[in-house]
Amino acid sequence: MSKKVGYIFSLFILLAFSLDAKSILYKVSSKTSTVYVLGSVHLAKAELYPLAKEIENAYSKSDTLVVELDPSSAESTEVILNTMQTSGMYEEGKTLQTELTPKTYKVLQDYTSSSGIPLDMMEQMRPWVVMLQLTVAELMRLGYSPDMGIDKHFLDDAKLTNKRVLELETAQSQMDLLSKNNKEFQDKLLLYTLESMKELEPMIDDMFNSWINGDAEGFNKIMAIPEGTEQGVKDIYDSLITKRNYKMTDKVEQFLKTRNNYFVVVGAGHVVGKEGIVALLKKRGYKVTQH
Repeated sequence: MSKKVGYIFSLFILLAFSLDAKSILYKVSSKTSTVYVLGSVHLAKAELYPLAKEIENAYSKSDTLVVELDPSSAESTEVILNTMQTSGMYEEGKTLQTELTPKTYKVLQDYTSSSGIPLDMMEQMRPWVVMLQLTVAELMRLGYSPDMGIDKHFLDDAKLTNKRVLELETAQSQMDLLSKNNKEFQDKLLLYTLESMKELEPMIDDMFNSWINGDAEGFNKIMAIPEGTEQGVKDIYDSLITKRNYKMTDKVEQFLKTRNNYFVVVGAGHVVGKEGIVALLKKRGYKVTQH
């Protein structure tokens, strides 16, 4: 599987560094409002910081911080825990071995064996939970941590300074997207993730080079679905990324109709591309400049 496709099934947990270079930060202007849109990374390394001055200045100028989701909020925590309890585990008599296709289960066996991960500890978990655990474990093995993520960096500051925080999505909508009771979807989601794992590290290197050069087009090429990609991949991409881009853009447009300034931190996978937030805002007639 192409590393471009593999990117999708790591849930667009983007890993990059800003250093002193241009960043994937955009200023979107209307007659009454300014919205800064930052392509975020959800897991990162300590050397990500300090962030570029342009990023911190844009945040300081904004009245409101907007994130995809604040997973630390009481409401989000409750929804995530409830979903894990109700939809994260198989009922008695079902396991990964009985529910996955033979191909996917064999790929899972091979991956966990080579990684030293005990498969028996995950047998009762549904594929979407396994996918999340394995992806995060691999990223952390490579030295990336959710504690270093850009969204968490700004959420922590906003809470300390009492800056208003809004969310583009809800924990329920994200959990519903991942945990839907569709056997084929769950099987393919896990299979594509496993097949992408070996490409994860070189993919991060490509993202690093694009990020430090402020190369949104390069980032877009990493994102793009290659020609000839099977329909199952396209369907999951559409579900996890494209449809969400349109919904997020609708909300950003509502911010632009106010008299306030907003700093929007969203996964960079949602920002770039022909149907990314920036392109969609340009199509709607807004002035967009990259910082």
